Amino acid sequence: MGTVGLMLDLLLLFLACLIAIVLYPLWIDFVYKFQMGESIRGDGPESHKRKEGTPTMGGMVFVFTVAVVSLVFNRSRTQTLFPLFIATLAGLLGMLEDFTKVYKKSGLPGFFHYHLGRFFRKRSEGFLKFSIFGKIWSIFKEASRLVGSSDDSGIQTYKKFIIQGLIAGFISYWTYFKLGWDYIWFPLLGNVHIGFGYPVVIFFLFIGILNAVAFTDGLDGLAGSLALISFISFWILSKILGYNSLAGFCATFVGAMIPFLYFNIFPARIFMGNVGSYVLGAVMAMLAVVMHREVAFIFIGMMFFVDGISSPLQQIVYKITHKRLFRMAPIHHHFEVLGWPETKITLRFVLFGVFFAFVGIFVAIL
Repeated sequence: MGTVGLMLDLLLLFLACLIAIVLYPLWIDFVYKFQMGESIRGDGPESHKRKEGTPTMGGMVFVFTVAVVSLVFNRSRTQTLFPLFIATLAGLLGMLEDFTKVYKKSGLPGFFHYHLGRFFRKRSEGFLKFSIFGKIWSIFKEASRLVGSSDDSGIQTYKKFIIQGLIAGFISYWTYFKLGWDYIWFPLLGNVHIGFGYPVVIFFLFIGILNAVAFTDGLDGLAGSLALISFISFWILSKILGYNSLAGFCATFVGAMIPFLYFNIFPARIFMGNVGSYVLGAVMAMLAVVMHREVAFIFIGMMFFVDGISSPLQQIVYKITHKRLFRMAPIHHHFEVLGWPETKITLRFVLFGVFFAFVGIFVAIL
């Protein structure tokens, strides 16, 4: 059964790889034709300005590929369909963010940013102004700025947090109340029941990795390479722990990510966009949750967490001390400012990613 299962995984991998190889050149031409290019932050490194207009939303292809292959060949309610459903919700948010960025350049505001924002603002201004909720709302908006998204680029940060919170809340509710999960596996200790603390942990884990992957997607091939390492790690773990359908799901993602990286490594012909980064973060979180290996995931996704935390940490330190902790955040830009070539930074991050992935696998089977 082990050999047969591995062969089925490899077939899913090859099928996903073949589909993505065919679709990516077509998608790149489509994005070029309609000028759906990436906007580069004005305060970023000088070397990044040449990337302005590079096609984005490359994540659409590997998301579509994984969805088709999984729905046709690998349907399992908990191990495949549940993670795929959450990935779809995260992908829709990322797609909305990408479209908002693209069309704002041509003067067309995003639907959420304009219509829904105006709708809720008119109905909430009076209520918020004269209630304690108004103070809480102001604190929430101010805190959301710590992760660094400006109001004129895509969806405002606090609005993204609200949608991310709704998705994370659904995951927490479903796993705790519907599936009855209330425990986290710890190395050497086994399953530790934490009661109502479980949905709280899952809530913040999901939001944390979702934004961490988005922050890491700042250098050619960086986020995609680290995600590939994570999916291979989860593939190995799912085989060891007996999650056969989940193993096929991971193999499908590996196959879909390889063609993306072919076009995304330096110099990138396409970026994954938020539709890609949000899906990768959501799926990795769901893999950890379904396998009950949240602690091991901290190591497997270590480079995502390190890069992701550096940006809010930079702003918190600056607010308190008025001094910068890094030359530029996220931290991969810090090394660019120091003069490191982009490819050197990516390779170093990948090597550390491989090391921590091995640590995570070891921790997961203790």
